[in-house]
Amino acid sequence: MECRERYYVSTIKKLVHNIHIAGSLSLLSLLLSWGAILLLLSDNLGMSVAVAVGAFLLDTADGFVARKLSRESEFGRQLDGMIDLINYSLLAALVIWQELLPGLVGFLVGFVVLATGVLRLIAFNQEGYIKRKGVLYYRGVTTCHLSLLAFLFLVLVQVVPVPAFVIATIITIVALLQLSNIPTRKTGALLFWIPVSIAIGIGGLLWL
Repeated sequence: MECRERYYVSTIKKLVHNIHIAGSLSLLSLLLSWGAILLLLSDNLGMSVAVAVGAFLLDTADGFVARKLSRESEFGRQLDGMIDLINYSLLAALVIWQELLPGLVGFLVGFVVLATGVLRLIAFNQEGYIKRKGVLYYRGVTTCHLSLLAFLFLVLVQVVPVPAFVIATIITIVALLQLSNIPTRKTGALLFWIPVSIAIGIGGLLWL
């Protein structure tokens, strides 16, 4: 019994060590994403969008903190990938099915988003970044970009009528581009996406 207790204590200590501050931010991001999903399913769309943006910003912060504290690890990368699947692919698929494209088309497009997101994250965990002339790139469009696109459409259709087939076509193409060899620059992209995500969150609170 004592050996078993020591094993559990050792396992918990190791887990806490691996999670550290950056992992804690990742888990907090997952908490907000879970909240965004529940709000979405409860028809509280505006708050869902705002909370989802908060999850994105925390997910952005965890990698920054890990690099600053020199705490990058395989455990952290796997944890981040698993959480990204919920934060972005699953949440985007639900937004598409429930709000943008209700019905069979939304179900199918949501599945494409979810499936390509799973495959893209697995591939990234195996291959990592592409490095060209000292600059890091992702291979293909990232899951967070696709999720932000879905939320951007969600806010946009409140202002400008966008045909369903246009939304379905664009989202499907971008989802498939997650599996492409198109290089997506890692550094510098946040200067664009953080303001965009904040604008989406404010738009969600104002118009949804």
